[in-house]
Amino acid sequence: MIRINGLKLPPDYTPDQLTRACEKELRRKGLPKIRILKRSLDSRDHERIRYVLSVGIEGYTEQEEKKICQSVNHNNIMLTKEKIYRFPYSRQKGGEEPDRPVIIGTGPAGYFAGYLLASAGFRPILLERGKAVEDRARDVESFWEGGTLDPESNVSFGEGGAGTFSDGKLYTGNKDKDGSQQFVLRTFHQFGAPVEITYDAKPHIGTDVLHTIMQNMRGSIRDAGGEILFSHRLNGLKRTADGYVLSVQTPDGEKTYKTSALILAMGHSARDTFAMLYQQGLRMEKKPFAIGLRIEHPRELIDRIRYGDMAGKLPAADYKLVAHTASDRAVFSFCMCPGGYVVNASTEPEGMVVNGMSYSGRSGKNSNSAIVVNVLPEDIPGEDPLAAVHFQRELEQAFYRAGEGAVPIQRYEDFEEDRVTEQLGSVTPCIKGKVHLSNLRQCLPRDLSRAIIEAMPVFDRELPGFAMKDAVLSGIESRTSSPVRILREPDGSAAGYPGLFPCGEGAGYAGGIMSAAVDGIRMAEKTAEYLLHLQGRL
Repeated sequence: MIRINGLKLPPDYTPDQLTRACEKELRRKGLPKIRILKRSLDSRDHERIRYVLSVGIEGYTEQEEKKICQSVNHNNIMLTKEKIYRFPYSRQKGGEEPDRPVIIGTGPAGYFAGYLLASAGFRPILLERGKAVEDRARDVESFWEGGTLDPESNVSFGEGGAGTFSDGKLYTGNKDKDGSQQFVLRTFHQFGAPVEITYDAKPHIGTDVLHTIMQNMRGSIRDAGGEILFSHRLNGLKRTADGYVLSVQTPDGEKTYKTSALILAMGHSARDTFAMLYQQGLRMEKKPFAIGLRIEHPRELIDRIRYGDMAGKLPAADYKLVAHTASDRAVFSFCMCPGGYVVNASTEPEGMVVNGMSYSGRSGKNSNSAIVVNVLPEDIPGEDPLAAVHFQRELEQAFYRAGEGAVPIQRYEDFEEDRVTEQLGSVTPCIKGKVHLSNLRQCLPRDLSRAIIEAMPVFDRELPGFAMKDAVLSGIESRTSSPVRILREPDGSAAGYPGLFPCGEGAGYAGGIMSAAVDGIRMAEKTAEYLLHLQGRL
């Protein structure tokens, strides 16, 4: 494939303009096939906002490709071979029923592990404590409208995991060394996402499209021989001479499952599962995480700051902000949702958690992000690896009390001045769930509040207007990532537990949909390799 880098086209470019630009670069007409490989929006100069593209030209023989590149002789034009990920193992079908791997959780880590294992003939069993996405969505909407929280079916628990009610961001800072990230993007596209996610520099799906994708992935796993059981919560785990015995709470009572290979992809909010595994003897450690507040601005303001006069003519603008305080705290934006909503993401009674969400169109009137402060293991006293979970829970309960059960909100100026907000200003919050005017400053630890206040002028210099007095804060954003990590051996298994593979964000090895899905791929490989070794086939 011939790769052309650095093509610059206007934001409203047409397919014909793309073709002509490629023909100009290669100095020839009638190119056989043009495929966009990467696309990013450069808005640094508001007078000349452009898309910057890398494209692949396919359809020529290798000899023709070499000849074209030699004749053009330009650094932006080169020969390249695309990295295509392929699962390296398979199990033959037929004969005696083999040992089936069990996967706990159907978030991106669990579903990609299940999808690959099912496609390779391993017939995995996926156990999900929450409900199927269509039933889960009804429970979540009912809760946001004032209904009772279902601790097993909410924004964090259920098919698709916490990412199903999010912006659906699919980018990561990790390099795609083996094509697994592109495999994730193409799989999402196969199951219903728009083709743009396969090449946009900052791809996103949106919660509405994610719901459809989860249903389609479910059908594919089942069609390939996998089994997916909802409302099945892992309550206990016992190691035996030939594997593991799982105690699982089902709608029909307690049930036992046996397996030689177990993937734990339970998500970052499965606190009861963490406690059970720790009691069972799995080795864990505290890990860094972040805590803070959501902040909302009018989408028009953020778009104007980022795009100038082109605001309203381009997709809703995003931003990424980082500041370091005098006390060496890192304060940064997290999970930015252009044209999105803040959502009540609580999972426990008398605990308050918020998160960000957007639909595929990103057309909400506000844009929001979390402004969070890093929390290091040494900030949490004691040796208990679950101490950070207790720290999170105490803060969530404080915010619940501040909001009297609703999402507590506050104007930024009032947060600065440490006073209760009596009346909102020019920004009307876009929040899924009931709200209550409060003083969030009194709920956060003092050093975290001070860090946010110290960082805001830094952010305002980068995005003038960001520290507006009427910006709306809400809290608490406490589930940025798992505060614990289950230790893994080089073969991917939990330390001292062969055949048990901690996986994804809950196990402490991912931070978002993409990285969780990739870790699910890795643990699927480890699981397949382990089972084939047991059977003497590898």
